[in-house]
Amino acid sequence: MVQFSTILSLVATAISLVSAAPAAAPEPTAAPELAKRATCTFSGSTGASAVSVSKAACATIVLSSVVVPAGETLDLTDLTSGTHVTFEGTTTFGYEEWSGPLVSVSGTSITVTGASGSVIDGDGSRWWDGEGSNGGVTKPKFFYAHSLTTSTITGLSFKDSPVQLMSINDATTLTVSGLTFDNSAGDSEGHNTDAFDVGSSTG
Repeated sequence: MVQFSTILSLVATAISLVSAAPAAAPEPTAAPELAKRATCTFSGSTGASAVSVSKAACATIVLSSVVVPAGETLDLTDLTSGTHVTFEGTTTFGYEEWSGPLVSVSGTSITVTGASGSVIDGDGSRWWDGEGSNGGVTKPKFFYAHSLTTSTITGLSFKDSPVQLMSINDATTLTVSGLTFDNSAGDSEGHNTDAFDVGSSTG
């Protein structure tokens, strides 16, 4: 027969074990909203490579007097939806005989603008030989606006395109306005420096 004192001891032990049990874990709370994407400024000789790596993290991209290395594209393709790109100062490019493009942009709801006084300078005289795309040295095309949807390009100023200036292709509802093209220095040798080459696009 179990003694009464033993029963009391067992009950007390059980109560002690229950009270020592850990409290239930709290319900998980919703994570805070991610911080708004940053405004990113890229400049100088490292600007082109930096923007190609960091562009997805930037809501606003400012290109301030970027010096693009020879044989490389200023790569603004596959931008995050809603990105705003602004060119400031003078954007320049190193010399190499290649087909380009010097600049390429793509994405959805993208806005590309030029700040007051900004110039995208192709310095085309380094390639001009009077033959354009029909022969001579291989010349880079200047600016690709490909695969842009519901986007705007406005207020850009271009100077001295090596060969064809702006290629628009596979675009849907793209607005292009207020652009300045100055190829006057190539009147004698700058052949095929067309302003626009529009491929299959709608809207």
